[in-house]
Amino acid sequence: MNNRISKVMITLLLVLFTLACTLPFNFAPAPESEETIVYVEITSTPEMDESADTDMGTDEDAEVTPTVSINLDGPWTIWQGSSEQQLSIDFLQQGYELIGNAATGDGHSILFKGTVGQDGKSVTGTWESTTGTSGNFLMDINDTLSGFSGNLGGGVPFCGTRTETSKPYPCLK
Repeated sequence: MNNRISKVMITLLLVLFTLACTLPFNFAPAPESEETIVYVEITSTPEMDESADTDMGTDEDAEVTPTVSINLDGPWTIWQGSSEQQLSIDFLQQGYELIGNAATGDGHSILFKGTVGQDGKSVTGTWESTTGTSGNFLMDINDTLSGFSGNLGGGVPFCGTRTETSKPYPCLK
């Protein structure tokens, strides 16, 4: 009988050991919750800036966004390069940003991307040709907003007019 009890005990231990190896026991600590960190930039408070208005509910505290005083949208004729090649371009203005693309007639084009000055009298930016050349440009807008004189890279003529006006003189500025 001892022999039989031993066999039963061994069998029982094997069953328990097998079960223990197959059951998913987890003795690892519980995972910690993730923290979300939020950064807040404080630029000024009444305590930090004694000249600040402490009445936070007034309209005077609202930041004023300047409006663009000119609109250069639409078709233009431009003259560019040392030979002052005449091209047609259609400028698109969104806020202070100005963009235009002109076909040069030889299968290439020139892309102009600029920013209108806050005074509404100039545009500065970059140009890039599909030939691989690029540089900066300046447009100095005339008082009637119908034309501009300027330059490509400082020394190359660049000027333009609305389609019904004549070429500005001088072209290079």
